[in-house]
Amino acid sequence: MPIRILPPAVAAGIAAGEVIERPASVVKELVENSLDAGATAISVEIQQGGLQSIRVTDDGCGIPDDEVMLAFERHATSKLVSLDGLSHIETLGFRGEALSSIAAAAHVRLTTRTADADAASVVEGYEATATRKPREAAAPGTTIVVEALFSTIPARLKFIRSSGAESARIRQVVDHMAMANPQVRFSLKSDQRMVIQTTGNGQLRDVLGSVYGNEIAAEMLEVTASARAPFPVKGMVGPPDRSRPNRTGISLFVNGRWIQSPTISTAVREAYRGLLMEGRYPMAALFIDVPPEVVDVNVHPNKREVRFTHDGDAFSSVERAVREALIEAHPEVLARGLFGLPGATPGFSPERTASPQAFDFTMASDRGAWAPLPEPATAPTIAGAPEERVVDEASEEPAHEAVWMTRELRVLGQISNTYIVAEGQDGMHLIDQHSAHESVLYYRLLRQWEESTPEVQPMLDPLPVELSAEQLETVPLAQETLARYGITLEAFGDTTYLLRSVPAMARRVDGAQLVADVLDVVRGAGSVTPEAHHAVAASIACHSAVRAGQALDQQEMEALSTALVTETNPQHCPHGRPTTIKVTTHMLEREFGRV
Repeated sequence: MPIRILPPAVAAGIAAGEVIERPASVVKELVENSLDAGATAISVEIQQGGLQSIRVTDDGCGIPDDEVMLAFERHATSKLVSLDGLSHIETLGFRGEALSSIAAAAHVRLTTRTADADAASVVEGYEATATRKPREAAAPGTTIVVEALFSTIPARLKFIRSSGAESARIRQVVDHMAMANPQVRFSLKSDQRMVIQTTGNGQLRDVLGSVYGNEIAAEMLEVTASARAPFPVKGMVGPPDRSRPNRTGISLFVNGRWIQSPTISTAVREAYRGLLMEGRYPMAALFIDVPPEVVDVNVHPNKREVRFTHDGDAFSSVERAVREALIEAHPEVLARGLFGLPGATPGFSPERTASPQAFDFTMASDRGAWAPLPEPATAPTIAGAPEERVVDEASEEPAHEAVWMTRELRVLGQISNTYIVAEGQDGMHLIDQHSAHESVLYYRLLRQWEESTPEVQPMLDPLPVELSAEQLETVPLAQETLARYGITLEAFGDTTYLLRSVPAMARRVDGAQLVADVLDVVRGAGSVTPEAHHAVAASIACHSAVRAGQALDQQEMEALSTALVTETNPQHCPHGRPTTIKVTTHMLEREFGRV
């Protein structure tokens, strides 16, 4: 084919595909422009997850009448003049592609008025062309209405999820814009229902109350800049017992811009090292102020990621600030936990964040007979075990075995109220009681799911569960899945649901925390994918399993070891930790010089 210049509509459509991925991208671009215009109040209204319509209204400075047509041209901006300006970006939008890209993917109507204008200018954009309309009466500021998104790029629609999932993504954008700008009043309506509304009083804690609920916001710990850190960091973090099963509770901002950064996320988790169990993540809203020249905000089409000149400076600044906030709130307990010193208070140990519960282990009613079990996977290493002291009889190389049990075990006792010692026909078995119980419950839940036969425990007195706004958005997505696992929720007021039933195995756990964690898992996935479905089962199993540090009697230990033999479960828990380690008789004989 001959080389030729692309038609303007095709070129604009390609550019739109880079900038406008989904309805949430439109909301992000328009809200950023409103903030750059000095708005103190921004309202967002959406229909059908933004696919039918998006309306963003602000009270900013507006666009002068003689510039309004230019706003729809590609690369038109008032925020950048030369290439040198790219190293000192202090605004949120600067590429000049927002309106032109949106107009290439939808019908756009712009109504804007400056404070000194007699009437508002009106422009409609469609398929990369803009048309001026008669002026109208309107308050100072700007209103942009986007309708029939992706009607001109139908191929993009195949990648769009349900309207509920897209609404949740838009909610996430507005939540983070509100966190970054607590001095601005934000509101979001979805299908005529108010989803979030902030006061604009400048208090981050109040914004977090609107996002996560007042109870969680009241427990958040304030973070202030560390005197030893290269960059100032401020914001709020959650106490260790307010952890989540995914990273959705970590919100990061650089110079007021909401960003995603694996480096900084890792720094936050490192600050909590020793305080959270595996697979749990802290809650945080952190703001890092850096000189504009040391951060590049132009490395991603949607400006979601940034690049630091020195990643180490950003990492250490965040880690130190968060760690100091945790130590200040709990000076003795957290200092020991953070620095790995012995003697940490049990209440904040990773496996002891919940109060001990009565251990009620019951065998599955239909799994009484022995069943063939999976082949063992590659043996993991024992943390801290000296390699030269344990020898594998087959390879003659230092090793140990993590194997699955195929015969009945004789339970001998318990070590540190965490590990069960049992004797098998071919040696000694060490069982991690939490991982083993979690594994049994997890695969039992999956079997019940496949057979649609959940074991349910109705609540004698329904438990009121207050949900955050983001969790409320997730309930419609997750309700069917929850019911299939035995968790029944019934609406009870604007922000409260009644917990009517739970899985039988979870009848002694904190029902409110269980519901919150399961909803967070589904929200993190955006929909009930197979991965989310398994994560829900893992969350229920983890909540229901016996904890490390919990004393078990002989009957309870025997019930758990019997379940490991008679139920078809892999040799690891849902988080990947081994459940059982075997030391063969031959290994012991070699160590004691008997062979």
